[in-house]
Amino acid sequence: MALSTVAIYIFGDILSSPLVGIVQKNADLILGAITIICGIIGTLSGGFILYRVTATIPNAFKLLSGATFLGAIFCFTAFTLKSLYDFIALSALGELLVFATQAPVNYVCLHCVKPSLRPLSMAMSTVAIHIFGDVPSSPLVGIVQDHINSWRKTALILTSVLFLAATIWFIGIFINSVDRFNGEESESEKQRRQEQSIVTP
Repeated sequence: MALSTVAIYIFGDILSSPLVGIVQKNADLILGAITIICGIIGTLSGGFILYRVTATIPNAFKLLSGATFLGAIFCFTAFTLKSLYDFIALSALGELLVFATQAPVNYVCLHCVKPSLRPLSMAMSTVAIHIFGDVPSSPLVGIVQDHINSWRKTALILTSVLFLAATIWFIGIFINSVDRFNGEESESEKQRRQEQSIVTP
């Protein structure tokens, strides 16, 4: 997911200028404002919705797959349009839905491991997002654009990655999961962890 969203926002001004006619100097401001507003509202909404539907790991995966799939539809459709206002409306809805996945992702990362492993789980999640999303997105966009030489097709390929992400989240619904959020460590695990913290400075 990070692959397509980061690439779209890095190249948003270039992508949107020839596609919907945004003046390039205004594109950064318009797309930046949409991203900030939708990021805040979407992230808070995702957490609120997960709380309202009873927060469980399967429900988090349902919210992840549904929000990602709908967000992919809106983002994909936005890049097929030529109207500036339609593009802004649909891309804002798509971003809102994609950002709504933040709370469920963090919920799954925190609840699928024992309490002592929560920091490691969140750290691995953050590193994976950067390694598989942020880092390769810009070069991949350049490679795709060099081969296709069409910003519209490049944007559509990027947003179609969200459909793959939605499918992967959907598979997570059916995986047998155990919520370990309130899991207590055994005495031997506590003692081993204490000994490791004493040995390592």
